[in-house]
Amino acid sequence: MKRCSLPVLALLSVLLVAGVLVAVPPAADAATWSPPAEPTLVPVAATGCRPTPQTGQATCLSETLHVSDAAAETAGAEAHGFTQVRPQATVPTGGYSPADLASIYKIPAGLAPTATVGIVDVGSDPNTQAQMSYFRSTFRLPACTKAGGCFREVAQDGSAKLPATDSDWVVETALDVQAVSAICPTCHILLVDAASASITDLAKAALTATRLGAAYVSLSFGSAESTATTSLRNTYYNEPDVTYVAAAGDGGYDGGALFPASAPNIVAAGGTSIKLVNGAWQQSAWSGSGSGCSTQHAMTAAQALASLSSVCRGKRVVSDVSALADPATGMLFYRGGGWYDAGGTSLAAPILTALYALAGNHTSPFSFYADASTLVDVTSGSTGTCSPAKLCSAGPGWDGPTGLGTPASLDALAAGAKLPVYVTSTSGGLSYTGGYPARLGFHLADGDTGAAVRTASVQLQRSVAGGPFRTVHSGATNSAGNVSFLDTPTKPAAYRVVFAGDAGHDGSTSNTVSLRRFLPVVRLHQRAGHLRAKIRAPWGPALKSATVRLQRRNGRYWISIRRLRTDTHGVVVADLQRGKTYRLRYGGAGWQVGHTAPVTAR
Repeated sequence: MKRCSLPVLALLSVLLVAGVLVAVPPAADAATWSPPAEPTLVPVAATGCRPTPQTGQATCLSETLHVSDAAAETAGAEAHGFTQVRPQATVPTGGYSPADLASIYKIPAGLAPTATVGIVDVGSDPNTQAQMSYFRSTFRLPACTKAGGCFREVAQDGSAKLPATDSDWVVETALDVQAVSAICPTCHILLVDAASASITDLAKAALTATRLGAAYVSLSFGSAESTATTSLRNTYYNEPDVTYVAAAGDGGYDGGALFPASAPNIVAAGGTSIKLVNGAWQQSAWSGSGSGCSTQHAMTAAQALASLSSVCRGKRVVSDVSALADPATGMLFYRGGGWYDAGGTSLAAPILTALYALAGNHTSPFSFYADASTLVDVTSGSTGTCSPAKLCSAGPGWDGPTGLGTPASLDALAAGAKLPVYVTSTSGGLSYTGGYPARLGFHLADGDTGAAVRTASVQLQRSVAGGPFRTVHSGATNSAGNVSFLDTPTKPAAYRVVFAGDAGHDGSTSNTVSLRRFLPVVRLHQRAGHLRAKIRAPWGPALKSATVRLQRRNGRYWISIRRLRTDTHGVVVADLQRGKTYRLRYGGAGWQVGHTAPVTAR
């Protein structure tokens, strides 16, 4: 960026921006402002997002236009209080700065949340932090560095061993971290680099983001839906109390519903075009904004509340809500030594994610379906021709390109009514795996896909002598959907496991497993000429008057030679013939049948 000299409004401390009071700091230099020194960058090739993802792959969804240094310098000077802040009588058509975004979405001054926003991209770029720091310094945003604990970058497994650079994704990565910086400058940023653009690697990276503390996750990519994506959603994109926002797509209605935006618990970010006309922000649907009907997920409860069941014949509809996405009216960002206008729903996703973080809402991201009054209803613009028309043309109420609208303020995305998302059925299998205490294994699966239901809270219930089932143990399924229980029944008992359900799954009750007989515990002691055995129940008490058979080996067979009965201490004594091999066979009646190890008489 070249040095520029602009007039100073020395006495201007508060300016009116689109009806919002914005504090402007006094000039540090009364005559000139110089942009910060540009960083020294590692040469990195950038090829841009693929227009169509391959099967099993996702593509990023950003679009960019190169802008002149002068445009960026002017925006930077505004941030430092050296020129009139918009709105103006002119009609800016792009190059929006953080101050412009604060004006568009009415972000109050003074907010300073430090929530962690997770960003999932592919590959690593050695220039990410340097470019973000230059962007933030240009627009007088607070520093956000690794050393200060604000910025963190990890591989998809959470390690510091980052994957190689992917030229398709370096622009996306730069845009994502700078968009979150622009909206929520004090938020912590956790960038998780997937090893590849495969839908599985990206899903694993999203799970790592939440595992490492991100309560808000931006997903600026999309792939074609399949039965595999349904399983991925249940396994990797289903953490409780996390707000996920995904780009709806840049191909309009013709691009179809993309995953993960089509997942029922993920906010699908549509796109708008924004212009400043005579001092007011005017918004319309961006011509590339993705929309459509899911082929994998049923209508969400929130969308049913908005009477959208007929739009896609009971299937999930895309989008939910929208933000700036038109690259012709995009956000300024810096990459590779140059400034660009950014667009695509890849811009809308991090903008909305950061707005959710400012609003502090990671618990009920779909609250606006219960009350859309705080959204700007976008009623103009189209992405083409389709049926029903609202899937591709903006109009009153919900429409495909912009959802229910775009945030008029942070109130639009604040926590409110916690509306349930589409829930899938579940099935649980219980089995007795042996031993005493009794070991029981349980597996919980999604009834539609068979995918494991992880971190599900379940209860083991026991019924004795045909009585009512009562909870005896609680547990949670692991990453494979499994949990085991140990129980110490003293009478015949029946067991089952109950799953009460969660935000994404219906509750279910497993099959019943009955334990009718238990294996006695036998201790043998051989003494000169005889064998002494003590038999007890597995929970401790001696087995009184229990029948035991002394058996002797005869070639390949065992023959019973004597019937014995335990005394009041559970003890039996049997005489042995030296050199012969014996064992005790026990059980029967209410006890499981078994036998001891062979003993050769000495």
